[in-house]
Amino acid sequence: MVIGAILWILFLEQLGLDFDWPALRVWQSRFSYKVATGALLAAFISFQWFLAICRVSGFLRVAKALYPWHQTIGALAPALLFLHSMRLGFGYLVVLCGVYLANNLVGLVNPSAFPRVKSVLSLWTIVHIALSVLLVALTGYHAWTALYYE
Repeated sequence: MVIGAILWILFLEQLGLDFDWPALRVWQSRFSYKVATGALLAAFISFQWFLAICRVSGFLRVAKALYPWHQTIGALAPALLFLHSMRLGFGYLVVLCGVYLANNLVGLVNPSAFPRVKSVLSLWTIVHIALSVLLVALTGYHAWTALYYE
């Protein structure tokens, strides 16, 4: 959770300060880089969904083993988004980035990390899953749009 919070602060700082890393901007302007980092983000999202699929499918031992990885890798979300794009974009891309980051923030404030607020676990789970489903839909739309018009 600490790593995730630090990455969040750094991500917000670079947005607020309008940070520009020229070398990364050049890379991000290349189609091959966009596809590679987009595929990395898609793999990241798919891996995060693997936990839910294991739980729903009854593979509870696998899900239990994946849970620490789900949390640890989930903390890297802001860094992965930064590698893909230093800006939030325009139009639906702002919504996509907002849902992506909101889902990450919800994941970081997991009630299991705060034993006194376990009463909100059901609400937290609903919000986290709803944002995850919306994220997949928006990501699919973005991938289709980006690749179709490129």
